[in-house]
Amino acid sequence: MSTLTLSSQTVALFKLKIGVRLCLAVILLGFVSAPLSASTIIADLSRKDVAITTDFHGTELLLFGAVKGEEEDDIVVVFSGPQTKIASRKKEKVNGIWVNTETVLWQNAPSFYQLLSTRPKDDILSPALQAEYRIGQDYIPLQTKVPIISQSDYAEWFESLNRNMSELGLWKTRVGDVELIRGALFRAPVLMPANIIPGRYEVRVLHISKGTVRSEYSTTVRVTKQGIGALIFDIAHRYSVFYGLFAVAFAVFAGWLAAMAFRRS
Repeated sequence: MSTLTLSSQTVALFKLKIGVRLCLAVILLGFVSAPLSASTIIADLSRKDVAITTDFHGTELLLFGAVKGEEEDDIVVVFSGPQTKIASRKKEKVNGIWVNTETVLWQNAPSFYQLLSTRPKDDILSPALQAEYRIGQDYIPLQTKVPIISQSDYAEWFESLNRNMSELGLWKTRVGDVELIRGALFRAPVLMPANIIPGRYEVRVLHISKGTVRSEYSTTVRVTKQGIGALIFDIAHRYSVFYGLFAVAFAVFAGWLAAMAFRRS
């Protein structure tokens, strides 16, 4: 008589799939019994909490939900992280040496921004509606410490910011990653890289039909640091001066210890 053995990872994946299917069934049942005036879309995530530990290498969440619509309708997902300050610098060659000649400090740039959609956003909504609902990196309401007067200068600096954040994997546009099934159910994978920061992440899901936004649903994900990394992060931010002095003292001691070890050998 043979025995079938399943790994813990396989069992966890099986449980996740069963849980998602049950949630979708409950959501769809609720939609059938909901009044006509109710929202046309509802969504949820496979996890609402993400822990950053010392061995964190990024994670993938599953967004799923139900919608009252037609097969030709579209779903757009805007996944944005907490705002942060980001410096963009322009380098020029001076006397044969590359140096920073100009700096723009963005005051409220999202630390993470992913746009997922069933089709390209320009095929779904007009530029005016994209701006109204802040869909796409071009419509993020950014502010700088020193105002940029020239529109051409702003476009140049923004392109630099967008390129740098994209190369870091923090700002992405993923067309076709949202799967809409018969205008009723949808699912989309949400990838969070290893270099995300702690904070509250907002997920906005928009139901779009014939060029208009019919409904919008919002939820959140909480990202926290845990373990020894969280302790070091907390000390570094609460007691920055003492942390800096300790880091310098530790570096000096480590250097002295290494020198003594090599001298004895």
